[in-house]
Amino acid sequence: MKIALVGYGRMGRAAEAAALERGHEVVARLGRGDALTADALGGAEVAVEFSLPDAAPDNLVRLAEAGVDVACGTTGWSGDAPRVRAAVEAAGTGLLVAPNFSLGVALFGHLVREAARLAAGLPQYDVHLHEAHHRHKADHPSGTARMLADAVVAALGRKSRWVDTPPDGPPAADVLYVSVARAGEIAGTHAVMFEGPHDRIELRHEARDRGAFARGAVEGAEWVRGRPGLHTLEDWLRDRLPSPTP
Repeated sequence: MKIALVGYGRMGRAAEAAALERGHEVVARLGRGDALTADALGGAEVAVEFSLPDAAPDNLVRLAEAGVDVACGTTGWSGDAPRVRAAVEAAGTGLLVAPNFSLGVALFGHLVREAARLAAGLPQYDVHLHEAHHRHKADHPSGTARMLADAVVAALGRKSRWVDTPPDGPPAADVLYVSVARAGEIAGTHAVMFEGPHDRIELRHEARDRGAFARGAVEGAEWVRGRPGLHTLEDWLRDRLPSPTP
């Protein structure tokens, strides 16, 4: 495939290496300040988009208008989702939006959902979530942490919502608290803890580097090519992970 890289920072360069390794041709590398036009895209069939939350919505609209399918790993722009969806549907292009393209994180998410479902019957275990990333990451909590928090709240039952700000006073029992760290060059760590009166159960995923995210994004670009409409991580995973045993 002919691939355009929209956002040519750390993740963009890692995606370039993964695309070349898989035999694709990188025809455009667009960073902040570069005009995103049909000419600049160099005949790309699909784009891998890793930019910033304030830039992603306009990028995705312009890519749709240019007739280019997209695998987007930028998070923190969900408020603009209706505008992006409308542009994609009007253009008849495909857009895969995933907070994390790592298959390890996808498996981790399934494990967290199942653990929360089981813990629903064990009220003595409280739950909290922590995520850490490099100091350059603009959004917080991460898109993956938001996905995990939503999953825990939906499966656990006794948590009505999640927040990323600790309270001034005692914490509310029905709130899932998500803590965040931004330091150094941490590739990505997510942990979900089940705190009992006498023990702790911890589920943890640590990324060693950006390779898994980059390779997954390129595989996501391969998948979304020629699939019109807005697709989510779960749509992509249905073709990647085995169906759960009844």
